[in-house]
Amino acid sequence: MKDFSNEEIILSGLSGSLEGDLEGRKKDAQFSKLGASMFRKQMIERVSQLPKVVQKHLKEDRAQISDKEFFVIRDIAGTSTDIIRKNEKSEPGLRNIDDAELTENQYFLLNAISLQYRSGKSGRFDELFPDFLANAVFTFKIASREIMSANPVDMFQNPVFGYNITKDFGMLILNNPKLILPNKTIAFGIDDAPSAMSGQVKLKLIGTEVKMY
Repeated sequence: MKDFSNEEIILSGLSGSLEGDLEGRKKDAQFSKLGASMFRKQMIERVSQLPKVVQKHLKEDRAQISDKEFFVIRDIAGTSTDIIRKNEKSEPGLRNIDDAELTENQYFLLNAISLQYRSGKSGRFDELFPDFLANAVFTFKIASREIMSANPVDMFQNPVFGYNITKDFGMLILNNPKLILPNKTIAFGIDDAPSAMSGQVKLKLIGTEVKMY
């Protein structure tokens, strides 16, 4: 726990026994939510949801919490494209996730999703979405459970219903971060484009990782 502040240790519940009154520990920690970035704090608040062995490793400095981004660059074509795919290994410059899932001993709190576009195969991903992409829908799944279903892709560029009013270009901040466990398939697909798509997208899953070593 040497990379935790005293406040973070209290907030995580790792200052005492791993068993016992979780609600009581949370109440004791309410006075102290400083000392952590927003995303890191959200992971620390969910340490009690991690398996006991992971909590034990954190307490013994055999696991660490760190910022993490998974990314995939994908050509889009036709009216539907699976961005994250099974049976695909990480490849430098194209993706850094294997087989569409986390490795053993890796836990990830997804705080935000970024989707960016470019019309060619080189250059920065900083172009406005063309109509065929903006008017398509996306679905995000974890272990076959639909977390976000058939939402307009344009959500990544425009605020919706008062959410994500202040955000980076192409970023969707999750109001309810999702804890992703090892060996659970992650899927992100773009569907129902009104016309054939072209160009490339870069998808980023942004959050905080707990990894044992």
